[in-house]
Amino acid sequence: MINKKLDSLELLRGIAVIAVCFCHFGHALSSGNAFAKMFDAFHVYGAYGVQIFFVVSGFVIPLSLHKSRYNFSHYGLFLLKRLARLHPPYLFALVLSFIIGYASYRMRGLDFPETIESILLSMFYLHISEINPVFWTLVVEAQYYLLIGLGFVWLTKYPRLFLIVGMPIIILISQSPISGYIRLFEFINYFLIGVVGFLIYAKLGSLRLNIAGLIGILLIDFAIYDLAPVVASLLTICVILFFRFPIPAGIAFPGKISYSLYLIHYPIGVKFINLLVRYVSPSLSWVLFPIAIILVTVIAWLFWKIIENPSAELSSSVKYKTSPQIAMV
Repeated sequence: MINKKLDSLELLRGIAVIAVCFCHFGHALSSGNAFAKMFDAFHVYGAYGVQIFFVVSGFVIPLSLHKSRYNFSHYGLFLLKRLARLHPPYLFALVLSFIIGYASYRMRGLDFPETIESILLSMFYLHISEINPVFWTLVVEAQYYLLIGLGFVWLTKYPRLFLIVGMPIIILISQSPISGYIRLFEFINYFLIGVVGFLIYAKLGSLRLNIAGLIGILLIDFAIYDLAPVVASLLTICVILFFRFPIPAGIAFPGKISYSLYLIHYPIGVKFINLLVRYVSPSLSWVLFPIAIILVTVIAWLFWKIIENPSAELSSSVKYKTSPQIAMV
């Protein structure tokens, strides 16, 4: 049984959420100032923070199930734990987003695009509002939880079969029209990198075959995607597998609040920049970037303390009935 704490996970979550913030705030400042090219680069490359999140999820969810001695009879409780951990913060962020969005549309004299129906659908991940478009990744994550909960026991019992038969089938499905209906399959390769990394870390199956599978999925990703997301994925799994140094609390802090920061950074940070950029001289508009980063970090910390952390404690209170409980990573 693996009981080591992986500080690298907090480090990677922090890097990922900062990259995503840079992406969206950089886009809002990618023209009309002396640093426009730099902000445009932030926008382009910061987007790959999402791939880091997907690889981390691909690794950490099976790891936590492995630590918890998960079996298929726990599937409902596993989903309940995930729901208790992630859904209350999402609902609060959704309400906050709609309030800010409504005020923004009213200030500009525009009709609010959301309806009662779309708001209700948003509560169940069936509608992604342009007011906070980052929520699309939560849909992908939720679909991954449904899949990994179903397949985890098979994955750990037959890791060689998974690499030789299961993973190629999943990759083929990802290139079929099914990916247009189940969005997880559009990004499944990034999760697979994390899953194979888990097999290596947990010493399940053949090390040589696991390494070959990891190299294979990276080469396939290189053929399908651009170089940058593949490099981001490779560096992510390398940090997970080989980084063994303690992380100071200050450096780990963004990772600690990463979910809260991810949920609220767009409606608060982007709206803040868009609101003030029209009143600030182009020569000084770059100042809005660090101010927005500080602003959303402070609010995310409060959000984490008041909403997310209690949700994490609620999730931890849900116990698997037939195995010793080890908290989700």
